[in-house]
Amino acid sequence: MMVPPTPQLPNIFKEADLWTAMGVLGLLIGLVLLVFDGLVFSLVESLIDVAHTGPYVLSDKNSSEINEGIRTWAWAGFVVAIVAFPLGNLRFRAWMTNILYSAFSRQHDDSLRPDRYGKEFVAAFLGVLVFSVLVHWSLRTFLDNEWLEGEDGLSEWWSVATYLVSAGLAIFVAVSLKTTKHSKLKYFYLVLAVVFFLGGMEEISWGQRIFDWRTPGIMGEINFQDETTLHNINFANNVIFEVLFWGSALGLVGGVCRMTANRRGLSDSMRMFLPSLTMAPALLLILVWRTGELWRTANIPRLVMDHFNCGPRGSEVPEVLLGLCLIIYTFTNLQKARCLNRIAS
Repeated sequence: MMVPPTPQLPNIFKEADLWTAMGVLGLLIGLVLLVFDGLVFSLVESLIDVAHTGPYVLSDKNSSEINEGIRTWAWAGFVVAIVAFPLGNLRFRAWMTNILYSAFSRQHDDSLRPDRYGKEFVAAFLGVLVFSVLVHWSLRTFLDNEWLEGEDGLSEWWSVATYLVSAGLAIFVAVSLKTTKHSKLKYFYLVLAVVFFLGGMEEISWGQRIFDWRTPGIMGEINFQDETTLHNINFANNVIFEVLFWGSALGLVGGVCRMTANRRGLSDSMRMFLPSLTMAPALLLILVWRTGELWRTANIPRLVMDHFNCGPRGSEVPEVLLGLCLIIYTFTNLQKARCLNRIAS
């Protein structure tokens, strides 16, 4: 008697037509909102009129926010199309699968144990969640307290300490990897160490407020805080804003990739590179804060938080949470690097 084949669940990644349809839909939405933005604005305005019983006139601020929201969703449609169209192409998916398989797949000489998502993971995840919520509440509620959130306050020195500690940990990771078969990764961690060190020095203005020396003339003219720092120059400040946003998004994607690939066998090199999902609460909160201005009218979590009067205020929360993520990333990777070093010895 033949055993009937086990039914297979549909895999959305294999549905080329579905990805193509999503790309077409995103492209149409983007084009409609971009080309007929005036008509869409009129429709939104008419809906607002219906929602009010008496005469109502949109203020200039509300009109500007509606137009900004229309543009935001238009570009969001184009982003969906850019992502979905390639995934609907079989050759592109085959090419991408080959690249990802060679990078992610576990080799016969890999040594690190697969990740465990048990009690320790849950405890670490809850710890990061509680810390993130407390940081959001305290730095938002006591925004005007100089000792907490002002220049040289507790939050700023937390950032300095975490950046410098992370730089030191990254150097130890590079040294530990030097004698292993993953020695090329040491250059990645050395670069991280330099970046973290520069970030810590920037936070304390390279010691300017500690040793009380004057800002050079040219730097004072372009720095909106009259300090010897690069991150307070308008262009650099915008770049850092974008780096925090996209870095958090990529960190979440990397954590999901690590969790899903873990069962199939994740290579040691990718375990030393991809972040852990324990950082997810902090990364999500950074995204909420950093998308507050970038996609403010389309940021649903931000709108809900503002409705309950607990939305973002100030600018310190993302920096504090970033410091926590850097410590977690470098410390956990140092543990794995030392394990690989012992095995190689």
